[in-house]
Amino acid sequence: MNRALGLYDDVKGDMKFFVNSDVRSKILLSLREKPKGLPILRSELDFSSSTILHGIYQLEDKNFVFKNSGHYYLSQMGELAAIKLVNLMKSFSSMNKLESLFLNHEIEVIPPHLLEGIDNLEQGQIIESKLQNLMGPHKVISDRILNSKEISLISSVFFPAYIDLLKDSKSLKRNVNLIMTDDVCDILLNQHMDDLNNLDKSNIRIWKIDDPLKLSFALADEFIALGLFLENGVYDSNRFLISEGNESLAWGNKLFNHYLDQATEFKL
Repeated sequence: MNRALGLYDDVKGDMKFFVNSDVRSKILLSLREKPKGLPILRSELDFSSSTILHGIYQLEDKNFVFKNSGHYYLSQMGELAAIKLVNLMKSFSSMNKLESLFLNHEIEVIPPHLLEGIDNLEQGQIIESKLQNLMGPHKVISDRILNSKEISLISSVFFPAYIDLLKDSKSLKRNVNLIMTDDVCDILLNQHMDDLNNLDKSNIRIWKIDDPLKLSFALADEFIALGLFLENGVYDSNRFLISEGNESLAWGNKLFNHYLDQATEFKL
């Protein structure tokens, strides 16, 4: 039997306990902030006292909540339940926001443990091109990258902005780490050798990866950006994810390191 199906049967009652009740879920989330008395919960949640007390009784019965000196507290198990509830909400929020980037795209390039951590991208947004400005998303990302000091890139697509990024690295005290596929490496060597020969390479490290990965990715000072290929093998240059915040940066760092472990440093 599929293990996930068996696990569902084991915990479906626990999931329904929260999913089927706004009252119980909101009490749990409210008390995660700090212990509160009934008047504060009533004002914050906009439920009647009887409704809140009924929800608290059910949470107490599950050992998620306890009362002390007129205030309600989360137990250790209640704290764990609240954390997982927040993770679940953030995961669904991320899925809703990122649907246009993930649906009908090759998401297999994102390793499973990072897909499981999709809640870390909850602050992300998709920027899409318009007929009047097809290069708009690319320019937004390029400008932000060029204004950063620490930059890590993964690319199976060559962008001309890479040359400007590499040229100015030393003078702008910019550190650049670039993982390229064989195809991108060939373009650099065959079409931009003069530019490469004139670079001050002390702030630049380049790796080559044999894996024919299909994504473009940037990790910069304050944001990450991600572009994917469509299922038909064509790179989708019309939409990108941009996400900020510490959780997104940590997620992006793990993605970069995942492919760095598979790459070989390339000496210019």
